[in-house]
Amino acid sequence: MENVIEKLRELIGDDYEGMSGDETHENVDSIIDAYKPKGYRVEHVHGTFEEGGRWTNYVTDVYKITQDDGKTAYFSIGRDVPATEMQDGSYLSVYIFEVVPKEVVRIEYVYGRSA
Repeated sequence: MENVIEKLRELIGDDYEGMSGDETHENVDSIIDAYKPKGYRVEHVHGTFEEGGRWTNYVTDVYKITQDDGKTAYFSIGRDVPATEMQDGSYLSVYIFEVVPKEVVRIEYVYGRSA
């Protein structure tokens, strides 16, 4: 069995910042999205979309990697994505970090009347 968690850690180091389409990003994508050797599972556990501006927006996806040996790790991939069809196919920034889940409790204020 290939240790994909260690392979991802080796590819990104402490963290990784680069361009979509570069070698490191392509290797990480192939492990998470395409190439699926036996011995591990990939689960998309969280995603966000933020409007960035006229030309690009920002998408973040978090993946849980579980190996058959019981090891688990989480990796966050943040990408600048084109805001219009004119930027489709362009190489934009990519950020990859190893993350850990942490429960956070917060109060949100929603429309309504107080008692």
